Amino acid sequence: MRLLDRVGNLVLLCALTGACTGQVSTSEGNGSSPGGAGIPSGATSTGGSPGTGGASSGGGGVMTPGPQGTASILNLPAAPLSTTGLHRLTAWEFTNSLQDLLGHDVPLAPVEADTLVGGFATVGASSVSISPAGVGQYETVLGNATAFALKDATQAASVLACVPKVTTDTACMTQAINAFGRRAFRRPLTSAETASFLTVATNIGNQSGSTALNGVRYALWGMLQSPDFLYRVELGAPSAADGGRLKYTSFEMASRLAATMWASVPDDVVLDAAAKDALSAPAGVVAQAQRMLADPRSHRSLSAFVDQLFDAFSFSQADKDMTMYPAYTPTLRTAMLQELELRIDDMVFTQKGDYLSLFESTSTFVNQELATFYGVPFTATDGAFHRVDLPTGTPRVGLLGSAAILAGHGHEQLTSPTHRGKFVDEMLLCRTIPPPPPGVPPLPAMAPPGSTVRQILTTHRTQAQCAACHALMDPIGFGMENFDTTGQYRTVDNGQPIDASGTLDGMAFTTLAQLGTALRKNAAVGPCVVSKIYENALGRLPVALDGPALDQLITKFAAGGNRIDQLFVDLVSNDGFRFVAPKQ
Repeated sequence: MRLLDRVGNLVLLCALTGACTGQVSTSEGNGSSPGGAGIPSGATSTGGSPGTGGASSGGGGVMTPGPQGTASILNLPAAPLSTTGLHRLTAWEFTNSLQDLLGHDVPLAPVEADTLVGGFATVGASSVSISPAGVGQYETVLGNATAFALKDATQAASVLACVPKVTTDTACMTQAINAFGRRAFRRPLTSAETASFLTVATNIGNQSGSTALNGVRYALWGMLQSPDFLYRVELGAPSAADGGRLKYTSFEMASRLAATMWASVPDDVVLDAAAKDALSAPAGVVAQAQRMLADPRSHRSLSAFVDQLFDAFSFSQADKDMTMYPAYTPTLRTAMLQELELRIDDMVFTQKGDYLSLFESTSTFVNQELATFYGVPFTATDGAFHRVDLPTGTPRVGLLGSAAILAGHGHEQLTSPTHRGKFVDEMLLCRTIPPPPPGVPPLPAMAPPGSTVRQILTTHRTQAQCAACHALMDPIGFGMENFDTTGQYRTVDNGQPIDASGTLDGMAFTTLAQLGTALRKNAAVGPCVVSKIYENALGRLPVALDGPALDQLITKFAAGGNRIDQLFVDLVSNDGFRFVAPKQ
């Protein structure tokens, strides 16, 4: 039975009408995974290349060389902006928000799956709504979560600004509702909203066998089912000081900052700054961004971005033939993903160094199981991950040597230079690889017995309709052929020596290490990661109108030593983030 049917209360119906009808308040109120983000459960992907518009948008194309440090290298499509001002919470944002609002140990369960557009859930979240079945999922999960968080006065004290003992203590109930609501809605509640939720709390609390705390719990349950929580509402308002351009208000900026830096709701500090309109100018935004970046919550936001950039969705779907690869266990897969997250987290937050150096790095993080898989000496016995330096001359060089990337782009039994090359093209170089044309023949069964994957693909490319696209992907993917489909190092394929030679934009290589060097030196890699972070933060595909904003960010990124931590600060204070549309 639905929540409204169980309660049978007209006041509660009024309070939750927005959740049932999908109506969203646009009022500005009175202020004018553990250990990583993880993989979104049940996510679906529409493909496409985020940096160039992707197949899903019909824009973009193969990248053409341009001046280093400028957005021209990204070949942004001349398409209109695709933004609604409404962003459904992604799986990461929903989980993080509830943990920040109700406590880290709040019980949670999967809700409606994310839709990945060009690999990013944040882009998909700007164009999807919650289905009727999804409404029921949210209701159940939120009901269990609020029941746990407010099960007694002691537990509730860590969640509420004031814990009421009786329903006649309206001052305490109002304080609790307003303080919680301001964070959940990312803005102050209107007086009408406060009155509605207070009425719910009072009426439920006064029912036979109920309590004031139970009444507040129902008010919070309704609040968290509202579109004002489940969607980030960021519409902007005309700014006279900026020629009438639509500019995000301070409370909308607080919402955007929290989503970008923490993948969650704002805290009271940034909301207090918004109440003073301190987020209307870049200096105020920078001050909050630097504070938020120093908070541990920023690590989980980075992990969510890393999982999407490096295609954790494909990794989550990458099943292997366990008779051929018995070492590819569920715990090993978890370790592989965590290794990738830790490598980038370390560079961003600990080393504060050059992101591009990761493509040539031989330092990584392993636990005992992953160290054994990699053949790395490891003496720790605490079960935790530790930073290690791979042996001199190791073939496992750079991020492309991470097993999560290698295993995520391979078949059950064989490697796939095509899939591996496509990943590099789309996610690291911001190129668009068009989908296969109709009638493409399968990989040739007539290949001689004992053929290597490389020889099979070479035969495949003799088909005219296959040659053009495979010529973009395969020569890159061949550089990873010394690693089997689980990411294990090997020297032979089907009994023949591995040929890992290839080319990247005219730069030849014969090993994975040389491929990493070619990537680090490629003029597109820096601008591409800037574009990806920009896209993920804005929740939409960059277009030509974003060129000037991206130019500024790309130039600063290169001049500052390719530091991701500084890029986040520069991004949120950039006009591309602070205004609804780029200046025209």
